[in-house]
Amino acid sequence: MDSLVRLLELAYSARSASISDVMYLGFQREVQEEEGWVSFLRGWGVYVADLLAYLDAIVRELEVCRERVSVVRFLVELRNGDDIVFADAITYFKSIREFEAQKLDNLHLFLQASVTHVVRRRQFVARFNSM
Repeated sequence: MDSLVRLLELAYSARSASISDVMYLGFQREVQEEEGWVSFLRGWGVYVADLLAYLDAIVRELEVCRERVSVVRFLVELRNGDDIVFADAITYFKSIREFEAQKLDNLHLFLQASVTHVVRRRQFVARFNSM
């Protein structure tokens, strides 16, 4: 029933009872939906890239603190064993960074496949329109 309703909605939107006009509009809408998805993926990729830059900055700061304990000791009160806390924190943030980097790599692969898929759909719509 859902397919019939969609078909009727497409026929009404196309302002035509011609099946080719209805199908063209349907395929065109699918391309627009896919382009929206690709746009979302690109935005998510920018977010993850920003997160990686932030994590890199945290790791660098922690490594500087670990290397220059005398400066840190001046700023905050350190106790015995705080050097282990620095090492654990660095390991923790490096593991998060590695996970986010892997996620970004996978996102780029998925985005590349999605863009290829959209290009194929556009080509199909263009061929369908020329008939």
